[in-house]
Amino acid sequence: MKKIVKLLLICFVIAGFFLVYWLWPSDEGLPILDEVEAFQLDDVHGEGFELTNGKVKLVAFFFTNCPDICPLTMVDFKEIQSILKEEGLFADKVELVSISLDPANDLPEVITDYAANFQADPQGWKWLRGTSEKTRQIANEFQMQYELEDGTVLYHSTTMYLLDEHNKIRALYDMALSGKPVEKETIVEDIALLTGN
Repeated sequence: MKKIVKLLLICFVIAGFFLVYWLWPSDEGLPILDEVEAFQLDDVHGEGFELTNGKVKLVAFFFTNCPDICPLTMVDFKEIQSILKEEGLFADKVELVSISLDPANDLPEVITDYAANFQADPQGWKWLRGTSEKTRQIANEFQMQYELEDGTVLYHSTTMYLLDEHNKIRALYDMALSGKPVEKETIVEDIALLTGN
């Protein structure tokens, strides 16, 4: 009789282990790579932006005079915006965040015009700028490398960042290159993991 009880107990423990394994929240499938300190920046569409707003964010750095990588990436962001709207995630649960690396030249009206080229919906696609010092501080938080000379961006890293609602970096992606668009399907799948959709 004791052997049967022990056998049943072992079976319950094993079954419990597998149940926990299979039902564990799926966003654990994305590792925590780093954490970004909370920050505030001006949104060129007239609102302040706070990182700590409880939403998942896809973050990319840009500058409006960028000849290739930035505009190609924003074209892909436009498509991601459409997909997120179809999924009912845009603005309520997920935001696209574009941060200018060149605030001296990317004045609010310049960025507003630039954003309009990609039919950016300001409800969920935030276009941010700050002082040069604040921009450098935030870029350092993301370990984003860029170089300015005579007010011109000479180069910048081409990494994008997926943040969960707790400002933890959960995935990194490459920005677009000619003939190599952003991995939109992967990004949307990862966003779905973090939002539970």
